[in-house]
Amino acid sequence: MLHWLLLEERMSFVIAVPELVTDAATSLESLGSTITAAQAAAATPTTGLLAAAEDEVSTAIAALFSQHATAYQALSTQAAAFHAQLVQTLNAGAGAYAAAETTSAASLQTLEQDVLTAINTPTELTLGRPLIGNGVDGTTSDQGVGSAGGPGGILWGNGGHGGASFAAGAPGGAGGPAGLLGSGGTGGMGGFGGSGGTGGTGGLLWGNGGVGGLGGPTGTGGAGGNALFFGHGGMGGQGGTFNTGAAGGPGGSGGTGGTGGLLWGDGGFGGTGGPFANGGTGGNAQWLGNGGAGGIGGAFANGGIGGAGGHLAGNGGAGGTGGVITGAGGTGGPGGQFFGHSGTVGAGGGQASIALNGVNGGVGRPTVAVAVNDGPTVQALLDTGSTAALFPQADVNMQSLGNPIGPSRTYSFGPPEDRTVDTYTPYTASLNFGNGIVSKPMTIGVITAETRNEVPHTPTEIVLGVGANTQDSPYFTTSPVQQLPGVLGQGVFVNEATAHPFVQFGSNPGTAFASITGAPFTNALQVSVNGGPLQPLTDAIVDTGGNGGNIPQDIVPGYTPGQYLPQGTTIQVSIQGINQPLYTETLAADSMQVTVAQNVVPPADPGFFNTGNYIFKQIPIYFSYSPNGQGTIYFDQP
Repeated sequence: MLHWLLLEERMSFVIAVPELVTDAATSLESLGSTITAAQAAAATPTTGLLAAAEDEVSTAIAALFSQHATAYQALSTQAAAFHAQLVQTLNAGAGAYAAAETTSAASLQTLEQDVLTAINTPTELTLGRPLIGNGVDGTTSDQGVGSAGGPGGILWGNGGHGGASFAAGAPGGAGGPAGLLGSGGTGGMGGFGGSGGTGGTGGLLWGNGGVGGLGGPTGTGGAGGNALFFGHGGMGGQGGTFNTGAAGGPGGSGGTGGTGGLLWGDGGFGGTGGPFANGGTGGNAQWLGNGGAGGIGGAFANGGIGGAGGHLAGNGGAGGTGGVITGAGGTGGPGGQFFGHSGTVGAGGGQASIALNGVNGGVGRPTVAVAVNDGPTVQALLDTGSTAALFPQADVNMQSLGNPIGPSRTYSFGPPEDRTVDTYTPYTASLNFGNGIVSKPMTIGVITAETRNEVPHTPTEIVLGVGANTQDSPYFTTSPVQQLPGVLGQGVFVNEATAHPFVQFGSNPGTAFASITGAPFTNALQVSVNGGPLQPLTDAIVDTGGNGGNIPQDIVPGYTPGQYLPQGTTIQVSIQGINQPLYTETLAADSMQVTVAQNVVPPADPGFFNTGNYIFKQIPIYFSYSPNGQGTIYFDQP
């Protein structure tokens, strides 16, 4: 009895990790399979032992061994049963521990909330703000006006974010102020022509000012919030995008950076300008600190002026970098009166290029960083095979989108054997690629449901279509790239065939060695399989989003749709009339999938040859949007 009590006491200090218990059970299951196999293998040669000869001694020996073998089999059966019971017990125990962990976590969260409620209720009732914790975020009214973010906790807490506005002329909600310790909240986005909300003030003792809100189309970015005694000023908000409609105009200037803390702190950076508008002025320091750098100029505009250094000591802020293509750098700010130097002049604008991610190491598909309005910056598939701009709801700020512009529709991707169908709701928004490269207001779709081969899935992938002849009426008739300002909308250059893959907007920066009409759908290509004859292709697709590619059944007789061509198959693609291969690909396993024939009888959809992303890893390729609605593909020299 004492032994079991001691064992129970010792067990009370054991910490069980459900994952380790489950792994142990899995390993024991594998061991159990081995035991069962060994038992089956030993059954016949042990229990069915024959006498070596027909004399009485041999018969007696054989009978003795058979009796021992029967006993062994009985023990083996008991061992297997015990093993199965042990595995079952371990699995049940792992499940119980996992359930207990979940229950404990929920209980701790409830306890934490109860404690905070008890602490904050008195000050919320008397002063309208918590004692500890962040302020509540602002909201958007039915009229499209954003409210200010709530103040942070009196002792500690960041200010809440200002609400976004979508009503014309309405500014974004201001960011909430912090308490004694904490940072100010971010200002909300303004409506059409409205400025972004001002960033919240930093904490009384310490804390940075909040970031200014994004200006609405043609609106100025919100000013960054000020710090009080110790802390940095907030960054000015980005200026709103340009517009070419009836109420057209250039983008808004970037917001001014917030002022640094009275005793110490740097001024905030100026906000990036909207297209054709200058970057914002950097914030000033007060007694000790550096001036904030000027904001980056919007496309085709100049960088902002740097802020002034502290009165006693501090360097002036650097001038902002000029906008892409033609912008000049901004002037640096003055240094401190006793110590510090003036800020440097900002660099001039460069090429309108952004990094391509997801394709290093020869695998994957290209993605770029993009944000919808004032939403988070996310990675989107750069898809030459569509013109859609589709985002899961989790990747946008629904507040700043306003109301839908029409009923929901569906958009399909892929061949019949591997088809994704997205249901989306259309909205108007601008796309921000960084460095002042922003589209005018355009249609984007927010994905509300998705199926893959008719099986419901949670949407996770963002699609940014850059094709020319992949129109889908009424919402996606042109590519998002065509909504960029000036020459940036002429085309898109995709270069994965380099150590640092990138995409560049505007005219073709390379030298083409060949070109074909149609982008991405073209009738100018032909294909050879395993050195066979060249076969013409109808509506072949040069497609970054096509995974490993597709080949129609009529090109490879003997294969059925849905099958993959064998590993090691050689695909050679060339331009019709030019026998020299454009590229040659030796297929990996499960890469190029067979699809239906090109000449399938209507109303069924025909199959198309799809290059997949492989060709882009071999050749720099430029997609031009001329001629309009058709496009041209240029294959450039490496």
